[in-house]
Amino acid sequence: MKKVLSTILLVLLTVGLFAATKVTISGWPGNPVEEGAIKQAVDTFNSTVGKQKGIEVVWEPIAGDYKQMLMTKLSGGTGPDIFYVDVYVFEELARANVLLPLDTYIKRDGYDISDFYPTLVDAFKYQGRTYGLPKDFSTLALVFNKAVFDKYKVPYLTNNETWDSLLKKLQQLKAAGLDTPMVLAADFNRVIPTIISYGGRLTKPDLSTALGEPNAKKAIQFYVDLVTKYKVANEPSALGAGWIGEALATGKAAVGMEGPWLIGFAKESYPDTFKNLGFVEMPKGIKKSTMIYTVSWSINRATPNKDAAWEVVKFLTSDGQKIFVDGAGVLASRRSLAAKDTDPIKQVFYKGAEYGTPWKVPTKTGLFATANDQINSLLADLFHSKITVDQAVQTIEANYNTWISK
Repeated sequence: MKKVLSTILLVLLTVGLFAATKVTISGWPGNPVEEGAIKQAVDTFNSTVGKQKGIEVVWEPIAGDYKQMLMTKLSGGTGPDIFYVDVYVFEELARANVLLPLDTYIKRDGYDISDFYPTLVDAFKYQGRTYGLPKDFSTLALVFNKAVFDKYKVPYLTNNETWDSLLKKLQQLKAAGLDTPMVLAADFNRVIPTIISYGGRLTKPDLSTALGEPNAKKAIQFYVDLVTKYKVANEPSALGAGWIGEALATGKAAVGMEGPWLIGFAKESYPDTFKNLGFVEMPKGIKKSTMIYTVSWSINRATPNKDAAWEVVKFLTSDGQKIFVDGAGVLASRRSLAAKDTDPIKQVFYKGAEYGTPWKVPTKTGLFATANDQINSLLADLFHSKITVDQAVQTIEANYNTWISK
C-alpha cells in the first residue's frame, strides 16, 4: 500500500513539475496570411521560450463584435490572458480598469522600449502608465495611378505635395478629361490629418471639442470643397466601389488616401493596376500629418498568470514581431526591424510614424464611438451639400457632451 501511495505521489509531483502554464492570447480573426503568421509566432514561442520556461501559448481569436465580446468575457471572468487593443478604444478599456500596467515589469526586466517608435508607445499610455506595447501599425499615404497621370500628361505626385499643389494636379486631371480624379471618404479619421496639417486640433485642454476653431474649420471646409466646390473627388460608393482601395485598384479614381493594407489587396487581385501605383507622403499644410492606426498586446489585469503573460508579450513584441512582419507584411513598430524592412513601397508608410497622430480622440469619458458616428453622418451630409460646415460644427458643439456619454 505504501509503495502504491509513493508511486502516486511521485506521479503527481512529476506532473506538477512539468505542467506548462497555459496563456491564452486573443484578437480578431485575420485573413489566412495573418492567421498563418500569428500561428507561426505561437509555435515558435512554444518550442523555444515556452519550452524553457514552462509556458504554453494558445491562440483563441474572438469572432464577431470584438470589443463587445472581449468586454463581456472580461467582465465575466473568462477573458484571455493577453489580447489586442485597438488604439481607437484604448482609453475606454484603460478607464474600465481591465488592463494591467506594464511599467513595473518593463523596469524589472530592463526591457528596452526605446526601440519602438515613441508615438506608438505613447499611444498606449494612460495617466502616465503604460498599458500595452505596439504589435504593429499602419499610416496613410497618397496613392496614385501613374498610368493615368501619364495618359493626361500631369506630373506625378511627390513627397512634398501641399494641399494646394495636390488640388492643382487634380484640377489638371479633370481639365484633361478625367471625371473624378480622387476618391475621398466621409470618415472623420481621414479628415483628421487635414485638420492637424492645417494647424488645427481635435480637442481643447479641457477635452471639449476644438472642431469649431478657425484652423480646424478651414481644414474641414477644404476637405469638403474637394467634393462640392472643386468637384475633383467623390466617395467610393458614388464611384461604384466599396472602399477607397477598391476604387483605386479598379481604376475608378486616380488618387486616394490609403494605408499599407492596400498593397496586398491590389497586388493579389489587381496586379496590372498595382504595378502602376505610386505611393507618396500625405500632403502638408502648416506641417506634415498622417494618421497612425495601431494595436497593442495588452495583458488582462485579472489574469492569474501575470508573469507568464509578460514573458509572452516580450516575445510577441520582439522575435514574434519579426515573424509577424515577415509573414503578414505589416509595419514593424520597432525601428530596428523597420530598418531591415527593405520593401520600397512601405518606406513612405514608415515615415509617417515620426509625425503621425494616433487614431484616438481623448474625451472626458473615454468614449468616442457615438461621436465618431455622428460626425461621419454630418460629413456625408456635407458631401451632399445638405448642410454647411458652420452648421455641422454648430451641431457638433451643441451635442458633443451627449455623444461622448454613450
